[in-house]
Amino acid sequence: MSTGKQQQKGLALSGHNYVGEDQIWKDHIENESVSARNWEEKWKFMAADHKDLIKDEYPLQEKAEIPLPKHLQIAHGPPLHECVSVLPSVNPLPVTTSREIGWRSTAEVNRLEKYGRYCRPKGSLLRQLNWPDEAIG
Repeated sequence: MSTGKQQQKGLALSGHNYVGEDQIWKDHIENESVSARNWEEKWKFMAADHKDLIKDEYPLQEKAEIPLPKHLQIAHGPPLHECVSVLPSVNPLPVTTSREIGWRSTAEVNRLEKYGRYCRPKGSLLRQLNWPDEAIG
């Protein structure tokens, strides 16, 4: 099956310098190690909180609390449960197997399909008015 030239596959390709590639990889690892050691010295300000950096530039000033005028203060009233009472519902849920209102209900009063189960459109408006199809457009 050979055609005179042997085809090389995988890592045995010609033109690869394995020693050089290994040296480049070692240099990359060394640069990463040096950068990791020097990072805190060069870039720690980026990890610090903004307020910690400017705390010496702006001394804290104590603010006096200003009382609100009487017309802006919130009046405290009685608790809500004393003012509002909730009565039980006059219309109980319909008697159904699932106790739900809607299409599952057997009572006609609670049906959501008010026009019946088989209500379908009677055709297009054009056909009902005997207009040609070109009338729209």
